[in-house]
Amino acid sequence: MTENPHDPAEPKSAEQKKAEQKKAEQKNAEHPPRTGPRPAPRWSQRGPASARAYAPVAAPTVCPVCGGPVEGELTCQFCGQVMVLPHGIHLSTVGLRFGGFLLENLLMICTLYIGWLIWAFLVFPRGQTPAKQLLHMRVIYIPEARAARWWRMFFREFIAKGIIGLLASVTLLIPYFWLLWDRNRQELWDKMATTLVITDPEDRLRPPRPPAASLPE
Repeated sequence: MTENPHDPAEPKSAEQKKAEQKKAEQKNAEHPPRTGPRPAPRWSQRGPASARAYAPVAAPTVCPVCGGPVEGELTCQFCGQVMVLPHGIHLSTVGLRFGGFLLENLLMICTLYIGWLIWAFLVFPRGQTPAKQLLHMRVIYIPEARAARWWRMFFREFIAKGIIGLLASVTLLIPYFWLLWDRNRQELWDKMATTLVITDPEDRLRPPRPPAASLPE
C-alpha cells in the first residue's frame, strides 16, 4: 500500500511548524488580542434617541446636589439636576414650563406674531424662544450637552410641535401633557429633537459669541 504524502494524520515537519508559528506572530502583531474589559463608549455616542440612553457612562451613583440615587439616569428624579451639565443646572419645573407656554402665546398676540417671529429667530441660536429668554430657560441638545442651535430650535418649534399638534387634535390633547409623567420632563417634541428644557438664570450655558473679525489694515 502506497503511503499518501498529503495524509492529514502525518506529523508536520519542523519547517512547517516554524512557518505557522511565524505567521501567527505576524497576525498577532497586526491585530493584538484584547486584554482586560472593553472600554465603555462615550455617553454622547450611545443608543437610541431616548434621553435615558444618554446618561453618562461614568455617572455618579448619587446626585451631587441633593444626594438622591441617580445611577443610570440622565437627570436626578428628586431635584432635577442634569448629570451631564454643571452643578446647579436643573430641569425646568412643570409650573415654569406651563408659565412659559402662557407667556409665549401672550407675546405672540401682543406682537401680532410677526414681532415674536423676528425675536425668536434672533434668540434661537442661544437655545431660547422669547418667553424662555424672559424666564431664563434654555433648550439643551442632549448628545452634545450644550444649548440647541438655530436649526434644531427651528425643527423643535415649528416642525416637531406641528406634528404633535396634529396628533393632539385627534387624541384629546393628551400629548401636550407628556412631561407630567416623563422621567426627564420632556414633551414629545423634545423627544423628537433630542432636547431638554433647563433653567439657566445665570446664563452659564449661553453659547459664546464668535470673535469679531479684524479688519485688514
